[in-house]
Amino acid sequence: METVVYWLENNLITFAQRLGLVIVVVAQAMLFWDLFIAGMGLIKRWRDRKRESGCCVEEGEFLRFAVVVPAHNEASVIGYLLESLSLQEYPKDKFNVYVAADRCSDETVQIAQRWGANVIERWQGPSGKGANLAHAFEAIPLAEYDAVIIVDADNLVDVKYLKNLNHYMNRHPSAKVVQTYLDVKNPRDGWIPRAAAISYWVTNSLWQDARDALSLSPTLGGTGMVIKTNFLLDRGWRAQSLTEDLELHAELVASGERVYWCHTARVYDEKPTNPLVSYKQRVRWYQGHFWVAAHYASSVLKRVFERSSGFSRLVAFDTFLYLLAPWRNLLLTFLAACITVWNPYVILLFFGLAGIAALVASIARWGKPKLEWIIWSWSLIPYSFLWLPVAINALIKFKNQKVWIKTPHNARVDIKDIR
Repeated sequence: METVVYWLENNLITFAQRLGLVIVVVAQAMLFWDLFIAGMGLIKRWRDRKRESGCCVEEGEFLRFAVVVPAHNEASVIGYLLESLSLQEYPKDKFNVYVAADRCSDETVQIAQRWGANVIERWQGPSGKGANLAHAFEAIPLAEYDAVIIVDADNLVDVKYLKNLNHYMNRHPSAKVVQTYLDVKNPRDGWIPRAAAISYWVTNSLWQDARDALSLSPTLGGTGMVIKTNFLLDRGWRAQSLTEDLELHAELVASGERVYWCHTARVYDEKPTNPLVSYKQRVRWYQGHFWVAAHYASSVLKRVFERSSGFSRLVAFDTFLYLLAPWRNLLLTFLAACITVWNPYVILLFFGLAGIAALVASIARWGKPKLEWIIWSWSLIPYSFLWLPVAINALIKFKNQKVWIKTPHNARVDIKDIR
């Protein structure tokens, strides 16, 4: 009996070690893929911009935009967004603002009306951003516009947002869905917004812009999303998950399309300062991500093996890996936590990696290193390890896509302050 127990113990330990090794190798391979794409994309973008420098490009026609702002009790922040929209360096008769007020019991509606926005109130139906947008799209005369822009109520938009977006869409007429540059409007409000800002600045250049340069598919960010109205009228709004942005992204790639990226049209998103609020927000994101992966990963993977152009297969393969990202992050964060417990000195390595990330982020954002952000690079460490309980919680309840937990917003930042 003791021999059997001894044999089982040794074989289970060996199996666990081999499984752990396979997990590490696969996860590291996915990370190296991202680094490879980042490097190739940056080289390609640099060459493109070098060729285009000095070229005179016509602005093209002024497209008609419907800016849709989903809101639920956002009286404390929505006025700042509407002000930034009123300051747009774009013909006023070429865009309209629609505030989709979902059961607002504060002064959101009154503030929107004072700024001249069209208000679409909603008092029935399921809660959540996806359902609110579906109701708004039914009320908006979409055929009167060329594209719909979705901007969250807590955001700000640069005064040249519509001008730069119009220029980009005239140069890319085949783009059906475009994600614009996502920045943070309150990056100095605590360690969580600082960590989020560093993450965004790295992602915008090394992930989003790099993939767009290689004609791969950047990811949608939930806000700053632009959808051509003819595409929306043909397809309809089908969001079923808590992450309507990723759902649309996966469906696009599964149908042979991709997301485009506009690096010059900038949106500023508010990030929570409270760890518990940030935790709940990220659980919702991963809850939706797990759901979308479960429902669309097979369709996207099928696209990889279809007889189509090489790049459409590459787009599908890259998107498939992105759908698996929560699993990769869960496993890597768990292993990193175990290694840290086993050898606390490894935390010095994490500090070094965080410092490099902050250095890259500041160069990507301002074109030069910023000591302030390198000093605050430590914030990335607790921010990253928080993904472990987030992913576990989200995985347990990912099948539930009905309960929408609102993220409170209260950062009263003016667009003139950011500029």
